Amino acid sequence: MTILVMGATGNVGGQVLVGLRERGVSVRAVSRRARPWPEGVEGFVGDPQVPHALDDAVDGVDGAFLMSGYAAEAGLLASLSDSHIVLLSASSADLAGGGNAMAAMHRDSERAVATSGLSWTFLRPCSLQSNLLRWRDQLADGDVVRAPFGQVAPAMIDPADVGAVAALALTTSGHEGQTYRLSGPSALTPVDQLALLGAALGRELDFQPMTDEETRQEMGAPYGDAAVEIFHEHPELETDVQPTVERLLGRPPGSLSGWLARNLKRFDQES
Repeated sequence: MTILVMGATGNVGGQVLVGLRERGVSVRAVSRRARPWPEGVEGFVGDPQVPHALDDAVDGVDGAFLMSGYAAEAGLLASLSDSHIVLLSASSADLAGGGNAMAAMHRDSERAVATSGLSWTFLRPCSLQSNLLRWRDQLADGDVVRAPFGQVAPAMIDPADVGAVAALALTTSGHEGQTYRLSGPSALTPVDQLALLGAALGRELDFQPMTDEETRQEMGAPYGDAAVEIFHEHPELETDVQPTVERLLGRPPGSLSGWLARNLKRFDQES
């Protein structure tokens, strides 16, 4: 069995690669730049938005891990004949009908995959625990972190759990046509997240909430408006704890403390 992994250097794609290697399957990893890969991984350099750039990479694969945005590219799905597709979407995808730009991007990719004639599995996680890395620059400047949506408590998921579910769906039967909502084990406000991060770093950290207008300006149009809508009008898409990871993997989802313990060095600006 050979599986193609898009975004193999990313927080989720990298964990899909890990999960597939643990299952002993051959992996073809796609990246935009050449880099060394671990044993058992064949690297391909290519841009999925360039026609035929991945022809060699997709030849003969049994499955593919794709991310929203790339999945709708003309020609890519057509070249993945007889492959099972696992698509990384988002918990907000169902809001596409209301004009939410973020949701529309994910839903467009889901629709492209669903109408391709290929078998598929959609993964809809809420926020990732690795999103805390967005605070690295602020932490380098001091002990104050400014972030949006201070009253919303996302049930953040460990990217390793998303990768493990993706690897399961790519290598075993019974996941065809399934849409999996994924979350971590508990809902944590930014203050809660910062407290855990501060404890791990041995620092006293302070949280300062951003206004919605600041969030819109920082994220830019149309995604700033989309994020404000999701977190204020449909917070349950982020905060509801899902049983899916434990049901599929036979173990509880990983905690934020566990993710921090494995990734603390990544908050070092010199790492």
